[in-house]
Amino acid sequence: MKQKDIGDILGGALMIGFGIFAMIYAQRYSFGSVSQMGPGFFPVVLGGVLAVLGALIILPALARPGPDLEFNWKTLFFVIGAIIVFAFTLRPLGLIVATMAAVLLAASAERKFSLKGRVLLAAGIAALVFVIFRVGLRMNIPVWPRGF
Repeated sequence: MKQKDIGDILGGALMIGFGIFAMIYAQRYSFGSVSQMGPGFFPVVLGGVLAVLGALIILPALARPGPDLEFNWKTLFFVIGAIIVFAFTLRPLGLIVATMAAVLLAASAERKFSLKGRVLLAAGIAALVFVIFRVGLRMNIPVWPRGF
């Protein structure tokens, strides 16, 4: 018998775990009602939806064979490193530089991107992040390094 689709099973289980965590954590806020939503309404509903979607991913994965899993430590290092770089550079370097640094680091895990491709990807994502968070959501995040 072939191995089950472990990737989808693990992904669905993570979604269920995060959904249940959100639902439990949001219990500290008032739920409200559909007509007058409290601060706990959205996290509880969204957590429930996430858990259901996770279950919908797991169920068919139990019935089908999956590919052998490969674990790439280099990719894990670059992606987690990118998150850490973004976290520590956002305030001192601003949104644009921190986003570009994180994207450049994360994209370094994939060999098929050229340096030019990585820079274009970083610039595009930084522009998109700026439009979403500063223009669209009007979040008060420093855009450039201090002194600019």
